[in-house]
Amino acid sequence: MMSKIPNLPRFFIKPMICLLLGLNMLYSCKTDEIATVESVKQIQGSWQITKATRNGTDITEKFDFSPFRITFQADGNYQIEHALPFIVAKDGAYALDDPQYPFQIKFKEAETNREVGSSFDYPIVGGTRNLSLTFSAGCSSNTYVYTLVKTIDQ
Repeated sequence: MMSKIPNLPRFFIKPMICLLLGLNMLYSCKTDEIATVESVKQIQGSWQITKATRNGTDITEKFDFSPFRITFQADGNYQIEHALPFIVAKDGAYALDDPQYPFQIKFKEAETNREVGSSFDYPIVGGTRNLSLTFSAGCSSNTYVYTLVKTIDQ
């Protein structure tokens, strides 16, 4: 009986060390919250189409998109120069669904008060801010994706 007593502490030493190490690691981890505030997306300025796809097929070279410009103003209005097949045909007002985390942009033509929406993506590609709009112009079976960049003259 006496021979088992010296083994008892050795039996508890390894589990106790593991338990203490585990508790030490658990309570020594400190979580720092980093508060980040996403900036409001600034789309004001004149934009031109650099790439256009229809149903996944690149149509950029099949049509001259170069004269087209859409200018977003700080007051929530937009102007279109050299209209082409686009989500709207006339000047009007625009609004983002969320100024910091936009997923959609809505256009409202001034004369008709017709409101239409487009998915909104605002990536940086190759160091340049892009604006990507996805919409159907007329025929719902055709989906267009226009990628726009801000014109240099801004």
